[in-house]
Amino acid sequence: MKSSRSVLLTLALSGTLAVTGACGTKTDSGAAAPAANGSTSAAASPAADPRAELAAAFNKFNGVTVAYSTATDTGAAASVKLTGSSDPVKKANSGSLTISAQGQQITADVIIVGTDLYLKLNLPVPGVDPKKWMYVDGSKTSLSKLGLGNPDDPANVKGFADAIVTIERTGAGTFKGTIDMTKRNLPASSAALIQQLGNAAQSVPFEATVGADGYVTSLIVKTPAAGQIPATTATTTFSDFGKPVTINKPAAAEVQPAPPALLAQFA
Repeated sequence: MKSSRSVLLTLALSGTLAVTGACGTKTDSGAAAPAANGSTSAAASPAADPRAELAAAFNKFNGVTVAYSTATDTGAAASVKLTGSSDPVKKANSGSLTISAQGQQITADVIIVGTDLYLKLNLPVPGVDPKKWMYVDGSKTSLSKLGLGNPDDPANVKGFADAIVTIERTGAGTFKGTIDMTKRNLPASSAALIQQLGNAAQSVPFEATVGADGYVTSLIVKTPAAGQIPATTATTTFSDFGKPVTINKPAAAEVQPAPPALLAQFA
């Protein structure tokens, strides 16, 4: 049996990677993109189709840099807070994360550039210098097995609009409805959750807000309990659309390979 600290390390890594994979910007829902004249979904006619309006707001993320903040709450089990930024054109994403679980708090920093992943934890890992970044070669170890979505879709919102089952407008720029999670291309960790959810995965509640500039500014997904996994509410906010973002790989002197024992947790 794994020690409590080993289990906590696994939680830290899976939480870091899964949540980072859930926070970014690109979508490819197949819906029509916003008009080139700069009109926004938030300014659409009240009679506009809410599904099309929200799809256009997600599409507007395409290729746009963004800052994000995510809070994932599983009640007494754990909570995760993540802040960072994304540059989907460069397939780059960075984030700082705090996980509270089992009465302990874990912090982690993550940098993703293409298929290169760099991770730094505040936990002692045998054979690892805590001051250096641990490197994972995503071309040799599938990023999806590490809980990551595509580097150019760090928000994991790709296909969100296509997964909408029901939707209604609740106010100016606000929506609520349900999504079918089985219709989305999710990371491996989320795919395992979908399997445990069973039929409930086909009607997961969500809420979304679209700002005056036509971008989705907040997204709340409320996943019901599944097996031993408690109910989870994930709230993500987006800001600083199109503003310059600098995400660089750490210098070679600041990098070390991730130990095989750690990578084996996600084989």
